[in-house]
Amino acid sequence: MTEIEIMFDPRAHAAGMGLTLGEDHEILPDSEWILWARRFSGIEDLFVYHHKVAGTFVLAKWLYHPERDGVGILMELEAFPTPPNWHPPTQQWLRDRLQPADFMAERMRNGIRDRVKAKQKMERDNIEEKHRIADWMERSTGDANAATSFRQKKWSNNQTAEAVQFKQDLMNSAKGRTVTGGT
Repeated sequence: MTEIEIMFDPRAHAAGMGLTLGEDHEILPDSEWILWARRFSGIEDLFVYHHKVAGTFVLAKWLYHPERDGVGILMELEAFPTPPNWHPPTQQWLRDRLQPADFMAERMRNGIRDRVKAKQKMERDNIEEKHRIADWMERSTGDANAATSFRQKKWSNNQTAEAVQFKQDLMNSAKGRTVTGGT
C-alpha cells in the first residue's frame, strides 16, 4: 500500500492568499495616524505602504512579518489616493473596516434577515389595511360586491403606478355616494 503524506506550509498558503512584499512596495515610516490606528484597534501589525506602480497608499496588516518570520506577507485592508494621515479616516470607519470577517458576515446576515422581516410585516400591514378599507366600504355603501372586488385586488400602500390607479378606481367607485361616519 502506498503512503501519501500531505504537507501544509502556512507561509506558502498565506503567500497564495495575500501579497508578498516586493520591490513595488515601499513601507512608509510610522505616522501619527498609523500609531493611533494601532492603539485604537489593538492590532500591532498595521502599517501603511506606498505602491509604486499604482501610486496608491495602502493600509495593510502583516500576516508574516519580514523581521520576525523571515518573509513579508501582507493583507491589504484599504487603498487611499493620498497618505491616510493627510485626510485621516474616522474612528467609525476604522472600527467598521477592521472588524473580524465572521462578525461582518453575521451582521450582513442579520441585516438581510431584518429587511426580509420588515418586508413581510409591511405586506401583512398592507393586507390588514386593505381589509379594513373593504370593511369600511361595505359598511358605508352597503355594496358587498364592491368590497369583495376590493379585497381581491392587490394592495400596496405606496405610490407606484398600480397603487395610484387603484386609488383612482376606489375614488371613482365612491363618487355619487353619501358617506357618513356611522353605520
